[in-house]
Amino acid sequence: MQPANPTQLSRPRVRIYDIGERIARNVWRLPVVGSLIERDYARAFHRGRGRYRGVYASFAEAEKSIPSGERIGFNHTELASMYRERMLKACASDYPVVYWMRRILEPGAVVYDFGGHIGISYHGWKGYLDYPARMRWIVYDLPAITRAGEALARVRPSPGLSFTNDLHDAQGCTVFLAAGSLQFVETSLPALLAEAGCRPRHVIVNKLPLYDGAPFVTVQSAGNAFHPYQIGNRSELVSGMAALGYRVVDDWMNGELSCRIPFTVDCDIDTYSGYYFTRDRL
Repeated sequence: MQPANPTQLSRPRVRIYDIGERIARNVWRLPVVGSLIERDYARAFHRGRGRYRGVYASFAEAEKSIPSGERIGFNHTELASMYRERMLKACASDYPVVYWMRRILEPGAVVYDFGGHIGISYHGWKGYLDYPARMRWIVYDLPAITRAGEALARVRPSPGLSFTNDLHDAQGCTVFLAAGSLQFVETSLPALLAEAGCRPRHVIVNKLPLYDGAPFVTVQSAGNAFHPYQIGNRSELVSGMAALGYRVVDDWMNGELSCRIPFTVDCDIDTYSGYYFTRDRL
């Protein structure tokens, strides 16, 4: 029996479905075919939910690409019903956050839930977290959304839950939580903390589309509205938090989340990211 050739052992095998995926991702480059595919995707983008389109330098530039007359952003009563299914149970991407929240929530803790919608995380994680005595959970979001959250809290047991439209209400919080919301604002996490005037002991961010390239903005279609959507740089996030005195305790990947932006090169996000930061010196 002949010994294996070392060069053959080290050469990765090309799988058939890998080739098929490469072809599918690059067929838009072909003349005529590409333009037909782009037009077809443009129609699907305006009808679909969770689709992405374009690469832009800023939120303002991304908004200009959205057809006039369409809803932009989340400040619409009709969007308050989004994500209701997440109030039933935690999803896979929630578990790292729930793991750490179980360890850091103490009696009298104040959670500032940035972009927490109608209290999705508060309600959805009740069955997993033993909310401590005197805990306050403040949800920050846009007025149309917080009004719906307040109405829900009046008919659903919600001890400690409140809503705000004021970023400065984060002052004094012990936990700053942003679970899938930072990509919808142009301000970076360190800048948000500075604007709010707070330096909480714990900062947890989750469901973030991060990669190792230059930051950019795309547009997300939610089916009934369009949103400028920030794609961030991983190193910039970590170094920006380090400059404020934070260190990374843990980081993880949200494998069930991805962002595919057709007709672009090296802009797809295959998995989202989460981080738990803490400050050892208060």
